[in-house]
Amino acid sequence: MKPTVAKSLRLVVLCGASLSWAVPVLAQEADRADPTPVDEPAQKRPAYYGSFLFWEHNVSAETVGVGNDVQSRNPSYTMGLGAKARWYLLDQPGRRLSLRGDVGVYREFTNSDSTTKRGETSPSDTELALSYSTRIRGAADSDGTLLELRPLTLVLPTSRASFNAGRYFAAGAVVGVSHVGPLLKDRFKPELGSVLSFMAGYKRWFARATVPTNPSFELVRVTSDGRSAPTDQLSGSSLIRDELSFIGRWALSFGDLVTWTTDFGLQPAWKYDVADQVDICGVVATGCTTVELGEDDSRYLLRTLFNVELAFELVKSLSLAVGYANVANQLGPDGRRRGMFYSPDASFYAGLAFTPHELATKPKRSAWQAGPATF
Repeated sequence: MKPTVAKSLRLVVLCGASLSWAVPVLAQEADRADPTPVDEPAQKRPAYYGSFLFWEHNVSAETVGVGNDVQSRNPSYTMGLGAKARWYLLDQPGRRLSLRGDVGVYREFTNSDSTTKRGETSPSDTELALSYSTRIRGAADSDGTLLELRPLTLVLPTSRASFNAGRYFAAGAVVGVSHVGPLLKDRFKPELGSVLSFMAGYKRWFARATVPTNPSFELVRVTSDGRSAPTDQLSGSSLIRDELSFIGRWALSFGDLVTWTTDFGLQPAWKYDVADQVDICGVVATGCTTVELGEDDSRYLLRTLFNVELAFELVKSLSLAVGYANVANQLGPDGRRRGMFYSPDASFYAGLAFTPHELATKPKRSAWQAGPATF
């Protein structure tokens, strides 16, 4: 099974907190498991083993007329170029330690609400991680259970949306477990392989304020005491502070030629708290009044993930992937609940992935050293 192309989504918005208008959804957003030959210590692999470059195209389901009609049409088509770099500090059967970095640049060709102008280009947020994996059960990495730990992950706000909102970085950790093995062994040619994995992750965002701000703006607003004053606040909605991620994956490979992958995920998140009571003076005829926080106000958000993909090896080191992804808030801006399998944010994607290590190594029967999928 091969690492397939990363996927992207135009905009990830958590009730007004824009994280990035072009982010790899499963590539960050579903980290491909690294291909690992059957345990053969004599075979030397390059330190960048598992790295790949991708060129992807993403179009919203609404743009191609799939799904229910929506009140306001917002078509979107995005193209992206990116890289998922891997550098192995330790590469032994049953134990691996690597440094990882994921980044991409995306251009939105339509006039969707995810960008401020038509044809805007922006990098995605940059993800860095230290990853350690070990085999906890089984005789080989191609037929056993593996545990992966990422004791430190960093997200840098290199996207236009994250940087403009005043985010500094996000730090977190990930733990995942995967079971890798053949199905119906010796009954099919090519071999039918399976990877079943689950991951749990946490990250915390740090920013210069609890709400999106931009010092380059000086908007004049009326303060609570009735005076006009300049402010750099962009939105009244507070930023996301804490995020959890829970993702399950099942992948099937038909030899090294075709791979089918399905992902399900939940991402609970909590925003910064706001004041329970605010005194407003000077703008009320009777003098001052106290505005209290609504009883139904909630700092809690929930995002769901569903993805299905088919990947095909075209030639050595080059693969093609096509798929469908739906990553959306459980509660939409209109107050309606979104389904896991379809929402106005659903999209189709296609892309090419180039894996340079395959040109530097001899052809070997391979399987996945499955890693956890991450948002």
